[in-house]
Amino acid sequence: MRIVCQKCAAAYAIDDRLITAKGVRAQCPRCRNLQLVRRDSSAVPSADVPAPAARPATPTAGAQPASPSTTDELLGGDAGSQAPTEVARPAFGGGAAPAPNPAADLFADFGAIPAPKPASSPPVDPFAGLGAPAESSAPGADPLLDFLGPAPAAPPAPVARVSSAPGAVPVSVAPPAAGRAPAAPAAKPATMGCRACNKPLTDPFDQALGTCDECRQREAPSSAPRAKTEPPPAAASTGAVDFLPPLSSPEEGDGSGTLEVMPRGVMAPPLGSEPRSNPRNATAPELGAEPRSGQRAAAGSAPRNISGIRSGSAAKADAGSRSGGRWVALGGLGVLLVAGGGGYLFHAKQEAARSEASKAVAPAIPEAIQAVLPRWKLKYLELEGTSSERLAQGQAQLARDERFAYAEAEESFQQALLLDPRSDAAIAGYVQAVALGRGAGLDEPTFQEARSLVEASESRAGRTAPLLLAHANLLLTRTRQAESMEQAKALAKEALAHAQATDAQKAEAHLVLGRAFLASSRGLASASFDSAQALAPGLKRIQFYRALAHESAGEYRLALETLRKRLAEDPKDWDSLAAISRLYQEVGEASEARKLYEARVKADAGELRALLPLAVLRYQAENNAAAGVRELRALLKNRGRYGERDVADVLVHLSAAERAVGNSDAGAKAAEEALGLVKDLSSAHLQLFLVALEKKDAAKAREHLPGIQGRLEDTALEMVLEGRLLLLEQKPLEAMERFQSAAQLDSRRLDARLLEGVAAMAAKRREDAFRVLNQALNGDPLRLEPRQLVTRFWMRPAETVKGVEGIIHPPSERSEDPSRLLYEGLIRFHQGDLDVADRLFRDVLESDANNAGALSYRALIALRRDNTGEARTLAARAVASGGRLLPVANLAQGLALAQDGRQVEPAKRSLRDALGRAPTMLSAKARLAELEVPQRREAARAELVSVVGLDSTYLPAKRMLYQLER
Repeated sequence: MRIVCQKCAAAYAIDDRLITAKGVRAQCPRCRNLQLVRRDSSAVPSADVPAPAARPATPTAGAQPASPSTTDELLGGDAGSQAPTEVARPAFGGGAAPAPNPAADLFADFGAIPAPKPASSPPVDPFAGLGAPAESSAPGADPLLDFLGPAPAAPPAPVARVSSAPGAVPVSVAPPAAGRAPAAPAAKPATMGCRACNKPLTDPFDQALGTCDECRQREAPSSAPRAKTEPPPAAASTGAVDFLPPLSSPEEGDGSGTLEVMPRGVMAPPLGSEPRSNPRNATAPELGAEPRSGQRAAAGSAPRNISGIRSGSAAKADAGSRSGGRWVALGGLGVLLVAGGGGYLFHAKQEAARSEASKAVAPAIPEAIQAVLPRWKLKYLELEGTSSERLAQGQAQLARDERFAYAEAEESFQQALLLDPRSDAAIAGYVQAVALGRGAGLDEPTFQEARSLVEASESRAGRTAPLLLAHANLLLTRTRQAESMEQAKALAKEALAHAQATDAQKAEAHLVLGRAFLASSRGLASASFDSAQALAPGLKRIQFYRALAHESAGEYRLALETLRKRLAEDPKDWDSLAAISRLYQEVGEASEARKLYEARVKADAGELRALLPLAVLRYQAENNAAAGVRELRALLKNRGRYGERDVADVLVHLSAAERAVGNSDAGAKAAEEALGLVKDLSSAHLQLFLVALEKKDAAKAREHLPGIQGRLEDTALEMVLEGRLLLLEQKPLEAMERFQSAAQLDSRRLDARLLEGVAAMAAKRREDAFRVLNQALNGDPLRLEPRQLVTRFWMRPAETVKGVEGIIHPPSERSEDPSRLLYEGLIRFHQGDLDVADRLFRDVLESDANNAGALSYRALIALRRDNTGEARTLAARAVASGGRLLPVANLAQGLALAQDGRQVEPAKRSLRDALGRAPTMLSAKARLAELEVPQRREAARAELVSVVGLDSTYLPAKRMLYQLER
């Protein structure tokens, strides 16, 4: 019958005998499309075709049982999961043939047939006469297969091929054995006549087709309809279900294509591969195999041998030759097309590779930058414009030198980086804005993030001047870290030597150097500021830092004048306003600081930047914590007008003020609320940590310790607080290590020495405890710790040593050891519990009446109580009892004599003796300079400046200097 490919519309012919009752799948050789071909219901079987013999229900002995066919199998289902059935093939030629397997029909799975054992008889010509059908065939044998005869000795897998003539049926063909000529065909009598002319048919091929050669030649050109015959029943073998005959002719629309029937397990090579040799038709290309699975895929590797079909006439041979020629031409054309396409693709790939190599490879975005981009995108969901526009906007804001402008510039540079993650200028601007805008208040996570960004940009773009300067300014936010200061100096010097640095960038580098020299050399700092002023006269920050240089030199009046001048030029310069206010508070003029902020509140009643400092000034500088609590709570009533960060700052100060009045629970509640608004707010973690220490809740304190580590701008203080927690957790040896490290980092921390002795006593190391506590006994009794007057990290006075009483001398023990009583009294003295301390020192004197340490501290307690007479007596006894070698005894005597006002020279001698024993005793140096003012004013001033240089938080020296200038 004639079929048309459903995909490419190519027309081909297929014999009706190949189509089973349930249909068969055919493959188009042109487009490789598989389609189901069903039998034409109008066809009738030919009368000259013998009817198939009846098939018994059970196979004969020696035959394998057949499995029934299913619809899924006939439609191409995977039948390969069952083992192939070995079948017996009928012998070629006359004579008795072995009983065939019931499944051994035309559609059997030829690829699954195992190779028969070698036969002794010579090979038989497959086209010889087949003789009469054997009447004694086994039950179930198919009479259509009788003409095949016996199987060859060792044939390859047979292939059925159908002629293009009308009514052609497939005939199994096997090539002759290698090296031997085929045997002569045996004659077979005519058993039927031609269905067209009734001519007796003696040729087995003609008998199989039902027509003679002449009739086939006459019918081939015509388009008359052919008689359709009923095909034999479908085989029951499992091999038959995998029969997928592909259409082999590539010709389109002529209806004379031939059908190539491929045995199971034989797979054609894919398109473009080299065809295998064919002994019959070496020019016929192989078709691509359909996709298979399971055992069929494995069987695809079996050797394939495709034979041509012999028509028995010269015309058919010529037609096959012409078909082979067409295949050769098409194959050559395909090879040319494949070769040309491959060459073009190879050339295109080479061109693309050369093009990509010629382009500059864009550097990958560093991980540090990729880490911040997702979080920043959440802040700017509707980001518009270009990166260059945001960059220009940020640089303009940065040039204004104003605190709120720095915050705006920070956001602009973030947006510029989001729009262009490869913008190193945006990173430099962002880091610069963060460093200048937040200063020492920059929290540790933001500091580390900015540092990783600038370092990643330096590694990507090189050490450019903007990146170096931004990095240096960032390091200057850690003013108490000597290593950071040295790195900032090195970066500034490198920027100055940069070949492409502009005058403005060199001025910024000089400004960085001046800031780095503020704490060490006033002369170098001033020279750097002068150089910056010469290069960039309009840089307003120069005046601000020059005022700080005046402050470090003790020139407070000049510093105040410089800041006021800058504030007059820009009334909204909150940095200058905050610096003036801080100076006034440190020199004891808190009322002047209040006037500044009150004037700003009058100009803008709702300005939080003026209202909050006024409330903070109440509890930090004026020691009026109750008033501070009231003002802070009043600010929270209008919290809806402020941002979350501003509200969190108010809550933190409220927490500190509540703790100052003794309401720790309210303080903890306010700090927790602040953490709810701003996560990881270090100042809030500090207040909660201190509340936990006060309540001896080690677990709660441990929870908040990470929130303050590396964020308090004071590493020694952080170690002291960690040691306090370890001491609370009953880990005294580890606590000792922390206290030792804190004392080494900052020699001003007398509290670290006291706590180290307490930890040693808790660890049962009595000798170590007394050695360390004796050093603390001769330390500066008026300087327990350095304290910032205006700070976000506010702590109550002597809070670091609160809660450690009773460890050296437990109250439950009635010890008569004077050393334990003495050092317990020392702890109480520094805690501010003067009554208990005085009682303990009295107990010491009952056991040791000439104890110089106890006498000295009793004299200091008398001075605090304004009992000058008793103080002079006790100090004199301390010195007379051998305390002349004790710095604290000489200090007590000098302070007591200076308080009298009539014995100035003896007071000076005692203070000089104290300094001779302890050169770093700042209280003795400051009091001596104050006594020297009437006679040696300049020398006294120089002495006070040196005190301030050693400790900028020593407020008595600052107040003396300010009074000298007035």
